[in-house]
Amino acid sequence: MKKLVVFAFFGLLLSWIPESVFAHHVIKGKVVDKVNNSPLSGASVMIKDSSEGTITDEWGGFTLSTEQDEGIIIVSFLGYRTQEISFSSHSGLINVLMDTDAIDLEDVYIDGSHVTPSSIAQIDVNIRTVSSSQDVLRVVPGLFIAQHAGGGKSEQIFLRGFDADHGTDVNISVDGLPVNMVSQAHGQGYADLHWVIPELVHNVEFGKGTYYAERGDFTTAGYVEFKTLGFLDKNMIKVEAGQFNTFRTVGMFNLLNESLNEKRNSFVAMEYFTTDGPFDDPQNLNRFNFFARYNEAINQSNMLSISASLFNSSWDQSGQIPQSLVEDGSLSRWGSLDPTEGGSTSRMNLSAKLKTQFNNDGALTNQIYFTRYNFDLYSNFTFYLNDSINGDQIRQKESRNLIGYNASYKKSFLFAGENKIDTEIGAGFRLDDIDDSQLLHTKKRYEVIDTTNYGDINEQNLNLFGKITWQKNKWMVNLGLRFDAFGFSYMDKTEADKIKNSKKQAIVSPKLNVAFNATNRFQLYLKLGQGFHSNDARVVTRNDSLPTLAKAQGADFGLIWKPSPRVILNTVIWQMNLESEMVWSGDAGTWEPSGRTRREGIDFSLRWQVVDWLFFDTDINYSLGRFVDQPEGSNYIPLAPEWTSTGGFTINSIQKWSGSVRYRFMSDRPADEFNSVTALGYTVFDTMINYAYRNWTFGISAENLFNTKWNEAQFAGDYRVSQTSEPDYGLTFTPGTPFYLKGSVRFQF
Repeated sequence: MKKLVVFAFFGLLLSWIPESVFAHHVIKGKVVDKVNNSPLSGASVMIKDSSEGTITDEWGGFTLSTEQDEGIIIVSFLGYRTQEISFSSHSGLINVLMDTDAIDLEDVYIDGSHVTPSSIAQIDVNIRTVSSSQDVLRVVPGLFIAQHAGGGKSEQIFLRGFDADHGTDVNISVDGLPVNMVSQAHGQGYADLHWVIPELVHNVEFGKGTYYAERGDFTTAGYVEFKTLGFLDKNMIKVEAGQFNTFRTVGMFNLLNESLNEKRNSFVAMEYFTTDGPFDDPQNLNRFNFFARYNEAINQSNMLSISASLFNSSWDQSGQIPQSLVEDGSLSRWGSLDPTEGGSTSRMNLSAKLKTQFNNDGALTNQIYFTRYNFDLYSNFTFYLNDSINGDQIRQKESRNLIGYNASYKKSFLFAGENKIDTEIGAGFRLDDIDDSQLLHTKKRYEVIDTTNYGDINEQNLNLFGKITWQKNKWMVNLGLRFDAFGFSYMDKTEADKIKNSKKQAIVSPKLNVAFNATNRFQLYLKLGQGFHSNDARVVTRNDSLPTLAKAQGADFGLIWKPSPRVILNTVIWQMNLESEMVWSGDAGTWEPSGRTRREGIDFSLRWQVVDWLFFDTDINYSLGRFVDQPEGSNYIPLAPEWTSTGGFTINSIQKWSGSVRYRFMSDRPADEFNSVTALGYTVFDTMINYAYRNWTFGISAENLFNTKWNEAQFAGDYRVSQTSEPDYGLTFTPGTPFYLKGSVRFQF
């Protein structure tokens, strides 16, 4: 705690030192689309023939400090023509108007102001079509997902050797709103992204590992932040239809015919999606989304953004089925042992963000948010194992209010020659108030057999962070420190006297990032840091033997290289040690500690613009994970990915045509600690093609092009398939999508 106070004080002191102490000039500006004046977030702004640079914020604004009395700034952004603009010490606000242009990887710079692997995701967002909730997550290199509840439940997430369940080890947010749900009825860190309309995703920022001071709970394997459009270029209506009674429609409409240069803008977006899926028992999935945003430039110093969204979904599911029954022909691959599984969920979000630019060049961002969330899920993983008469169906249910606040203050300056200092301090608060968190034993949804868990949960998180980045010539060193304090309480309503248990815990997480930019085409970097994930309040308040905040220490050593103007390579060797791996015990309402783990691996990414209109990308990831304290042969981490790869060719706007052919590969991997059951690997190909004519775009896509039989979600466990059969142990799975054809029509106006 003392170290944090000293660090925060030092950061504040540096941020508020008068400008007169440092001899420098400040360049301020804004980067916008020339046609519609929409701000361009994430544009690169660099001073020519130097390593000084930055990227634009969500409003398109930038601030650069330099000792040069005059010079040239280079402004680049994918899909726009690079500009060189002169500046001097007398320059006022520079308004950069960008002309659209063909996407060219020559415009991607390896910026010495920060470590830049996430720029690869920005390339993918610009080149690839993101048209589903699954596509949104798959933009992150090396991240795999698996669906095992008919399309309504959150996807299972795999990243860097982690089976992160539904989000336990991956921090996910959207425009600053947390997606992960702490102490959620189904699983810790449950992250459901189905409330995000894919067409709204403008940028994806990601980081692997534990090295980011501004990221807290669940940032072990890494984090993903999705940023949605701040401005709607054109109105749009889109209709999609496909096999399995699939239908989807999206509408996005401007409410004000103004841009931020005219003080304000506003738009709304809506989505409706329904499908039965390929299952013998239709999944009857229905999903509705609504999103609205209002932006206003209050004055030259203050920018306000208010957003609201509504989401509602319901579905039936076929659940997991035993591999043995499919192999002996007694059950269809698309069949079910309990067709009454399914559920419903809803989410309402409100968010307000205010950015203030001070005269001393500091920038303060404040955000408040509120989420109302409901969840109701029926599952059956063991069929008749525990109750041979009624079956083992469970119901997991909760209602929660989530209230939060985020703030950060940034300031940059130069001193003693070319030494550039960027400082940022921040704070946040999050309160989760969960009513009637339930785990019930049910029969066919409508009959309650028994109550396992039933109670109220209250969880608070107060966090502070600070980071200082020093940059000189080709070197960048970033020091960060984060402090998180948690309060947990659980009132057990199954007890007659309604016992309430409480617990408090705090953790300090140091971070170090070092980068060496040999040129603007080659960067070496080293990352060291500690992160953590919190554990379920229902467990930690009643069991002192389990860690409340499980620590993770990681290290990355990597490079980013442009061997030619249109080729980008990113390679990294990494290792991570986790204090305790927590395993959910068959949705029985308890957690089981499995001891310490160590993971190590290699990530490789390639982006290649073969010709003007043809792009190739591939991500290849290898990880080896083992339990540290278990003997050889019984130390496998269940379902931990080993070899994974994604990639493909993308045609980008050739004679009004665009399209892609992509693959996903995952190797076989152990499904239990003894490697006695194997989760089967797969290779699946998808393709799509679009044709644009004036304001219309016509498209057709095919998932699983070669109709491969593959298992999506897979688990090893005990089960009993009928009331009269004997218990068995083996693989259960949800089948992956078969060949699936879908067409679309989009109209912009």
